Amino acid sequence: MSDGATPMRPDGSPDETPHIVFLDDDIVVRLARFAMAGSTAVPEDWVQDYFRPEIADLAVIRAMAHGLRVEDGASVFLAPQDSEERLELLRLASIVVFRRGEVDAALLGQCPRLKLVQRLGERSDMIDLTAAAHHGVQVSCIPRRTLRYTAEHALLLMLALSKRLVAADRSVRQGCFDRAMLRPMDAVSYNWSGLAGVTGLHGATLGIVGLGEVGTMVLRLAQAFGMRVIYTSRNQLPPSRERDLHTSFSSMDHLLRESDFISIHATDRPETRGLIGAAQLARMKPTASLINTSRGRLIDEDALHDALIAGRIAGAGLDVHATEPREGGDRFAALANVVLTPHVGGGSRLGVLDEVAHIFENGRAALRGDQVAFRPPA
Repeated sequence: MSDGATPMRPDGSPDETPHIVFLDDDIVVRLARFAMAGSTAVPEDWVQDYFRPEIADLAVIRAMAHGLRVEDGASVFLAPQDSEERLELLRLASIVVFRRGEVDAALLGQCPRLKLVQRLGERSDMIDLTAAAHHGVQVSCIPRRTLRYTAEHALLLMLALSKRLVAADRSVRQGCFDRAMLRPMDAVSYNWSGLAGVTGLHGATLGIVGLGEVGTMVLRLAQAFGMRVIYTSRNQLPPSRERDLHTSFSSMDHLLRESDFISIHATDRPETRGLIGAAQLARMKPTASLINTSRGRLIDEDALHDALIAGRIAGAGLDVHATEPREGGDRFAALANVVLTPHVGGGSRLGVLDEVAHIFENGRAALRGDQVAFRPPA
């Protein structure tokens, strides 16, 4: 359970040194635990393997936690779920860090030493801000740049498909045009390659499958392009939240039939593997495209390939794949109605280190009594 020293003094009294308690596991949580406690918390090989083929400087990661490392006298714990041990850790916690879950008034009332609730992600609706203020606990919700980049990438794939970007680029590079058919006017020759089916996003309907943090970012970006957005998710949003987001809940069946683009943002769980298969693809419009920036396992690639070559759907944009890396020249590479990228939607993996650094910058500030960054609006 513990990555560091015990949170009690030998005489049984609370230790006043900083205790950081992580309430759930996450890539950033693992890296933060490594920064605090080194290989006693997370193996060095795992850290290096996570970043490959990029190279991470482990000494730089460890330096991010200066003043809050185990060797500096701090303690780090990954709290077990729903146990007395978890409660004991919370009673001594100086800083609580989490991504998913809830920090409610009951939990806050159990943390008399707590200085900071740090969420990984910019949404604060799962934190009781009123109770935190009452207990004098600062709250920070770190915007995750990698998630924003992933949302951008989903729109990029939609644009690339609707604008036929790959074919357009190739046609210019290869000089593909029929000079006899062209009559340039004032040095302007519109669509000189004669590409068919070039459209755009404005006025199209986007169906989002999984309206979590990334899905919500995609929704906002899509609306900026003038798209109508509907969604389906495990849990429907409250009506007031739907009004704020200008969206509406839909059944999966209705979303598949109604949408011009479908963007997958569901969580990868055993029950969501193959979420989009032959039956779901058969319900889509023949003019619709499927976008996946979540996890490759959520789509049955055999069924998707069949639908694409049969023209049952118009296209697909895939940043994630059933098997990664995808071998060059495979069956999808031969399809002109597919845009493929090598799981780069979130940007450089080293970008997550900014999030790790923010955890410790805020932690040091809170323990000094200074104001933390990324405070949610009251």
